[in-house]
Amino acid sequence: MLVTAVGAMGLSFTVSRVGLWAGAVLVGASGATFASGVQAVSSWTDAARQGTFLGIFGAGNVGSAITTLGMPVLLVALGWRRTFQVYGVVMALAALVYFWQMRDAPRRGPVRSFKALLAPLGDVRAWRFGGYYMATFGAFVAAALILSDVYIDSYRLSLKAAGALATTFTFTASLARIPGGRWSDRYGARRVMRYALAGTGLALAPVMAGPPVAATGVLFFLAGICMGVGMAATMRYAADYYPHSVGAVGGVVGALGGLGGVVLPLAGNWMKAETGSVFLQVAPLLLVAVVALATQVWAARRQERVAVADTASGLRELGKAVGDAGVTPEAVVEPRVRD
Repeated sequence: MLVTAVGAMGLSFTVSRVGLWAGAVLVGASGATFASGVQAVSSWTDAARQGTFLGIFGAGNVGSAITTLGMPVLLVALGWRRTFQVYGVVMALAALVYFWQMRDAPRRGPVRSFKALLAPLGDVRAWRFGGYYMATFGAFVAAALILSDVYIDSYRLSLKAAGALATTFTFTASLARIPGGRWSDRYGARRVMRYALAGTGLALAPVMAGPPVAATGVLFFLAGICMGVGMAATMRYAADYYPHSVGAVGGVVGALGGLGGVVLPLAGNWMKAETGSVFLQVAPLLLVAVVALATQVWAARRQERVAVADTASGLRELGKAVGDAGVTPEAVVEPRVRD
């Protein structure tokens, strides 16, 4: 957070393109707070409620909505240089409050080596979770950037009205992470993720046809809810499968999600340039949701097949052991049934 504050303050004094790049790199360090925050929340929370609390933590995305509303006001009142200074001061104060208030959770179990903590990064599953986050958080960031363009270019809304509608979307998606985490605790991350990805796709598909502005607003509103729920389910996935490496896996997940927030708008701009349709900027968001859903369904079915195969193999081994021992199957099964 302190590095981010330095970057924001530095940007306010830059006079060159290189200075802008350097400041952007430092401000980008704020992304590291996601991984450390996920690890902190997971460490302090019991396993049964991690989805809910990670959802509350993730609802901090609402800061993007506050920026959507607040930054234009600051730009008009103070200019862009002083606006960056305000952000730098606020970030520095937040870092001090965090340092004063927060503590690491008591360590559970033996100290794990750095290599052991990073071991899950070699697991395809961890990167698959990152793909889910790209389809939810990455799509959320991309949609927030695309929305104003859609409302202004296609429906001729004012900048103020377009900003208000975009803010509604970002607020909704961010706060939806809270119930999304709770549902993941109750029903399981897999089921919640599947519905969230399907809902995102169903909401975004009609937008490409250019419906009336009211319908577009409602569809983006629904897509935002699904994206927020999916973001929360992704983090519950990580906590379930990698309870001792949530920070490392959360870093991969967050990085791929952030990458989606960069790549998807660029792909949308390319679609707009090639087709001349503002609405087709949504196509990459829809595509990544469909791919993530197909991947999730495939992975779930594969896991079920492996479980069935393991069970069958175990039963065969048990039958062989029983036969070798000269014991009847009833002698093994019936006491368990009675118990």
